Amino acid sequence: MNKTLLQRLADESDLRDLIHRYAFGLDTKDWVLWRSVFADWVVMDMSDYQREPPPRPAPAELIVKNAAVLFDGLERSQHFIGSHRYKIDGDRATITAHMRAEHWLDTGKGGDRYTMFGTYTDDAIRTTDGWKLIRVKLALLREEGNRSLMREAVRRSRDETPNEAAGAAAGAV
Repeated sequence: MNKTLLQRLADESDLRDLIHRYAFGLDTKDWVLWRSVFADWVVMDMSDYQREPPPRPAPAELIVKNAAVLFDGLERSQHFIGSHRYKIDGDRATITAHMRAEHWLDTGKGGDRYTMFGTYTDDAIRTTDGWKLIRVKLALLREEGNRSLMREAVRRSRDETPNEAAGAAAGAV
């Protein structure tokens, strides 16, 4: 095999691992693992799910803190990410992948599941520590179940552990 093809295959493998660590970090609430997928600054564009706040660059630590408020309030979540497509241009890449994200929380009021279906389009850069995400965009295709359990998860998490980032945490990731 030629060197260019080997590099392409290695990059695709590393990028696939990057977005799988994104999913596993969320679902296992491993915030160190989840932080490892991001550059120092990242744009999280979840505007198809939640219009406010508008997407803008933010420190990765704040993104992780906000996600922890939401996901720590859920009982479980499971993100499926597949059908990966890659556009690699030197040290920059765009990953496009379909997703299905299940979120569970017993509210005692029925409807303990909320599911999102969509497509992630993520931009990454190659760093000395490997590929890192600089932009995550969710294009929401469909929702099923009880969307309000996401707000309930944030409320429960806030009640258990006060957090200054909780106000911005209701956006799904």
